[in-house]
Amino acid sequence: MVVTLAVTVDGATEEGLQAGARQVLQHVRPHWQHHDLHFKRYTSGVTNTLVGVWCESENQQVLVRVYGNNTHLFIDRQQEIYTMKVVQEAGCGPEVFAAFTNGLCYAYTPGMPLTFRDVTNEAVWRAVTSRAASFHKIQVSAFQVPGSSTRVEAGGCTKKQLVLLMEELEAHLVPLACPVVFCHNDLVMRNIIWDADTASATFIDYEYAGPNYQPFDIANHFNEYSGMEKPDFSLYPSVAVQRAWLRSYLAQYCSIPEEEVSSHLVEVWRGWVTKFTLASHLFWGVWAFLQACHSSIDFDYIEYGIARLTEYNSRKQAVFDLVLQSLTSLPTSSSTSSASSFTSASSFTSSSDSSSTSASSFTSSSISKSGITLSSSQMSDGK
Repeated sequence: MVVTLAVTVDGATEEGLQAGARQVLQHVRPHWQHHDLHFKRYTSGVTNTLVGVWCESENQQVLVRVYGNNTHLFIDRQQEIYTMKVVQEAGCGPEVFAAFTNGLCYAYTPGMPLTFRDVTNEAVWRAVTSRAASFHKIQVSAFQVPGSSTRVEAGGCTKKQLVLLMEELEAHLVPLACPVVFCHNDLVMRNIIWDADTASATFIDYEYAGPNYQPFDIANHFNEYSGMEKPDFSLYPSVAVQRAWLRSYLAQYCSIPEEEVSSHLVEVWRGWVTKFTLASHLFWGVWAFLQACHSSIDFDYIEYGIARLTEYNSRKQAVFDLVLQSLTSLPTSSSTSSASSFTSASSFTSSSDSSSTSASSFTSSSISKSGITLSSSQMSDGK
């Protein structure tokens, strides 16, 4: 059980952040010389405030994360803590030291967040496929399904239109019967830490982690090649990159050599991933509009949300028109969670190449609380 401290950290000012972090560290690292602490503020997040604190060695720093304003409206923080514990026990994430009134304190993950240049390096993306395969093998049974602007309307994103998009997409994706596994659900570059010394990748930040359709995590990651500040959707991975990535991933997930992963199975998954790119665009588009109402972070969430929904609409018909056929062959797998989870698969038979698309298959408590329900058969949270 993670202890909860009666401490509130003021993340709005540097002084408040450091003073609050010191209070937390008095409980978490009481043996440190607290008059000699060093602080490093991390600025890449668009939801929370994060600061690293250490006494002697920066590599031994502890992270203190202050939740963004009103993020509890669409992120179940107790579920997040539980998720972090499960991920840690599976050997896939950092230790959680303590919770406090408006945040968490947990271990530092050595390495550097990925950049859009890094992710195209073969050593890096192969490490990502390995970590994704490990993540997707975490047992789903450990989890329970959690329970405004004229610019938005001008972008064709009224509540009524979003609900119609959700219902249409759900009707298209649910019949695919893709496997449901434990997913990270937010594999943006900054949530993937690359350690060059060990040539390994680690996923961080589990606010949105939970059971989801397996292809969603991959589709969402591919969509994130486009960036956030000014998304460039032409950067979505090429067909050749998709195939190489998926072959590496499936070999890791099924615990078999890459040469035993059939081209047919790769195309099955490429088809699924292409379908699910739409869900990613829809989910993060709605997420951005919610953030615009509550976040104090200097980021144009409305512009980002409109960009995601515009991409959704531009790709929707081509993705809906893709033809999928039943899976007819499976690789031999020594993993208990591999081949059996592919038995309801479909195969991608369209001649479409690198069209970008992505999808999200989880019901968000955040969206339903604001009057928009994404999907009754899916699962939860955001970035």
